[in-house]
Amino acid sequence: MEQRKARVVIPDHLSFADLGLKRLETGKIEFDWNVVKQICESSEGLLLEHLEEGPGDNVVGLILGWYIVIRENDGETDPVAEELVAEVMEEESEGAPTDDDSGHA
Repeated sequence: MEQRKARVVIPDHLSFADLGLKRLETGKIEFDWNVVKQICESSEGLLLEHLEEGPGDNVVGLILGWYIVIRENDGETDPVAEELVAEVMEEESEGAPTDDDSGHA
């Protein structure tokens, strides 16, 4: 599968909390796709269709990448994002694939 590079730009007016990231009882996550759309519109090479129609780990990767940058800069924690980061780290340490549909609420 061909990988594409994108330059992700988070608009200044957006905060991570704007995503409204929630975990449903089913284990799937829910968030505001409008925020993701705004990020795609501000970025280079980041197509909304790839996030909406691609594997769930595409959009989860974007969300967690944003969150990790926030945390590296001493930003506020988000309990759902913390859970997701822990799950990804555990799966990677076990060698399990990280492709799931949790990004499709």
